[in-house]
Amino acid sequence: MYKNNINCPQCGGALSLKFRHSKLCACEYCSSVIFLEDDAVRLAGKQSVLSQELGLIQLQQSFSYKKSAYLPVGHVRYQYETGFWDEWWTINNAGKGLWVSVDEGDFVFENQVNAPEDIIFEQLQLDASIKGWLVTELGHAVCDGFEGELPELVTKGEHFDYVHFSKAGRKLFSIAFYETRTTAFRGLWVDPFEIQVDG
Repeated sequence: MYKNNINCPQCGGALSLKFRHSKLCACEYCSSVIFLEDDAVRLAGKQSVLSQELGLIQLQQSFSYKKSAYLPVGHVRYQYETGFWDEWWTINNAGKGLWVSVDEGDFVFENQVNAPEDIIFEQLQLDASIKGWLVTELGHAVCDGFEGELPELVTKGEHFDYVHFSKAGRKLFSIAFYETRTTAFRGLWVDPFEIQVDG
């Protein structure tokens, strides 16, 4: 099923989805959160309202980086000890999804990868070197909410521990340790001055 012509089960409003494999979206008419399954849609409650922050990336406003165009179709915000960071689910001009993480003006383009099974959060220490990667940040985060459409299920209030590893050449490797799963992402720090907002 191509999830492109479906309606909100709460208000009946059309869900104009941009990404074929979206799993979660928020209705722009009634703010309901909707799970998108292979053959059905399911109401999951109300979305949280995220405060709008000024920045290069905004929902449904395309931008370019190194001759590729990206359209942000989903947005998740995570709170951590000293503030918050934003994750933007974007679709490039080839129709592929990419996460763009923004934290205090730092931008990382990331793809999800298989999570390593041999890294234990409780055993990690700052500045330790593991398999050629340097531990540069350890913390705890909570999902503040989301808007738009996403390729995976997120829940407001869901919390996790995380670690960021860095390597020469602006490479980043992140792991999030949830209660029931572990996710990992590899990415590259990018210069925000190379990002061009379209229009």
